[in-house]
Amino acid sequence: MERERKFINKLLTIASGGIYGILSLIARISGDLLAYLFFPGYSIFDNMVSELGVGAGGIFFSLGLIISGIVCIPFYIALARSLKGDEINEKTIRMGLIFFYISDITYILVGFFPSVEDNYLIYLAHGILAVISWLTGIVYLITFSKLMLKNSNYSKLPAYSGFCLVGFLLVFMLTWLPILEWIMTFAFIIWLMIISCYVRYNKLDRIYS
Repeated sequence: MERERKFINKLLTIASGGIYGILSLIARISGDLLAYLFFPGYSIFDNMVSELGVGAGGIFFSLGLIISGIVCIPFYIALARSLKGDEINEKTIRMGLIFFYISDITYILVGFFPSVEDNYLIYLAHGILAVISWLTGIVYLITFSKLMLKNSNYSKLPAYSGFCLVGFLLVFMLTWLPILEWIMTFAFIIWLMIISCYVRYNKLDRIYS
């Protein structure tokens, strides 16, 4: 555990947590955009996000998921460390991180299991991994957002943006409509950008022992 902590601290001396969050966004957006450009006729009203992974540019979509999932890890650890305080239960922070790890690992694995309908096992694995990632994502988003409300270093904007993102996730999971999945995806991009810029601007993403 000590070795992992030192490794993360070393990464955070190379770049601050907020920078990793922004780099993760760049990787994801680039992957989606390139996959979209290689998918003639793709429509956000008719096609699910994951369908980008089975088009001619599917490799870009998959790489975007994998790289963004890996790069965001230092960001979330820095975010969790920044939430520590006298009135904050550290067990709650650790719980939030555990659910983040589950969400992030399954998110990365989605990149290895594209939404190929012709292969039932891969298609099933893709669906299960995606649902697990979303459900655990809801838990860590609520956890971190509630902790932000208790921490004097955070304003209400980053906290409430997390609750809004949870709302978009729930609406999509109840409807399963392509356009709502895209709205949820854009909402996540906006949330991650808000938090990344907020912690960077307020210097909350520096190393915490």
